[in-house]
Amino acid sequence: MIKNVKLIEKIILGFCFCIIAYLLFFQLGKAPFDNWDEAWYAEATKHMLQTKDFIVLNWNHAVWLDKPPMYIWLATLVSSVFGLSEFSVRFTSALSGLIVVVIVLLYSYKKFGIVPALLAFSTLALNNLFIWRTRSGNIDAFVTLLILLTYFLQISKHKYKYPLLGLLFACIYLTKASLVLFPLSIFFLHEIFYERKNIIKKYKEYLLLIFIMLLLPAIWLSLGYLKVGGEFVQYYLFKSDQGVAEIDFMKLNPDYMGYMYYSLQRRFFFVFVIGALFALRYIKDSKYFLMLLYSLALLFQLSFTMKSNNWYLMPSIPFWSMLVAFGTYNVIKLCKNNIFVIAAIVLLSSYVSYRTLTTNILPILDMTAVIKQAQSSKALHNLTKEGDIVVRLDHLYPTTIYYTDRKVLSSPDRNGLTETRWISRPELIEKIKRGEIKWVVGINSDVLNFQKEATGINFRLRKVNDEETIGEVL
Repeated sequence: MIKNVKLIEKIILGFCFCIIAYLLFFQLGKAPFDNWDEAWYAEATKHMLQTKDFIVLNWNHAVWLDKPPMYIWLATLVSSVFGLSEFSVRFTSALSGLIVVVIVLLYSYKKFGIVPALLAFSTLALNNLFIWRTRSGNIDAFVTLLILLTYFLQISKHKYKYPLLGLLFACIYLTKASLVLFPLSIFFLHEIFYERKNIIKKYKEYLLLIFIMLLLPAIWLSLGYLKVGGEFVQYYLFKSDQGVAEIDFMKLNPDYMGYMYYSLQRRFFFVFVIGALFALRYIKDSKYFLMLLYSLALLFQLSFTMKSNNWYLMPSIPFWSMLVAFGTYNVIKLCKNNIFVIAAIVLLSSYVSYRTLTTNILPILDMTAVIKQAQSSKALHNLTKEGDIVVRLDHLYPTTIYYTDRKVLSSPDRNGLTETRWISRPELIEKIKRGEIKWVVGINSDVLNFQKEATGINFRLRKVNDEETIGEVL
């Protein structure tokens, strides 16, 4: 009987694996690269493939100081094997998400049983924020995997625990720079509260961790310094967080709590709260202390910043699902494994999960938001020659940069200022008159309005589709 139950549970786990593999990889390469981040990373990957410069990222034909290069390294590696494509740039993210879901599912099953594991799976695999971000060529899923591995390494008794933690911290820095402070702070708190009697004894392990953690980023920063100069090091040490680390405890930003509530399909949020309360009850066990901190510390910090980007919460999402599993486990335990309670949990969670799947998740698999912009950009690639400058008449220009393979400037409104990548309309008109720019592109109405604005200049307009028009200066 027990063998039959275990076999059924393994079949269920296998079915869950097939579901998440489908959700993450089905039509993964269908949609064009979206504005903003995805098209940025795709363009940086293309440049790295072409130039073999693995130190300094390049975007829009210029040095690009934004995120460190580890995700781009992996995307370049995959692209060198499979060829540069939408699929190859997104592959690392999708694979990372798949591994995250499998780890959370199997851990929850091993610790709490099949029903709590299924709720953990549902709240992760059907989390629209998690699926959307994981299916795009972004760094969030990969850095989430690194932080999840950090948690499991912390609660383990692995022989090489501290050197491996140093390696993970280095990889987190090389993926998202200042985000390393999130798991690093939690690591220090854990050691202070749970290993304080052994801190002096472990000083060699700590020194080795710090050495490994600093060595790899230091090599990359030194090579970047030689290529770019002091600005490179200064940016990645002090500015790469783009203001996210600036906290004002006098100003509460409620957006992130809302993001959490809705991404947990609303109903499961209350199960998460139950799990958090039980984790607080058993906080003497370091794994629950860590689970709480990884679930809530980032949420707390972000709630006092003025940034409102929901994907900043990605590293916490797997821990929310583990707390949902822990909460479900304790509810079932309090009800003494009552079959009717278990049946009610399964039926209600199945209904909520099905509604979420059909309403929120499946539409993500068929998103093609920028397909018409990609069509006009590919047309421009064929019409223009290398060295031509293209101006997009709105702010959504990263997708155009990738598919034109040209330098692209943005001119979204008449009163805009001229900066490195932006050009004001008056200056644009002057450059057109001097023959420095001859190509503009944008939605149909923007191009027609600009034609009226640029009096005395003759354009040949090419309507690519029902949204996009290319303007060529004659």
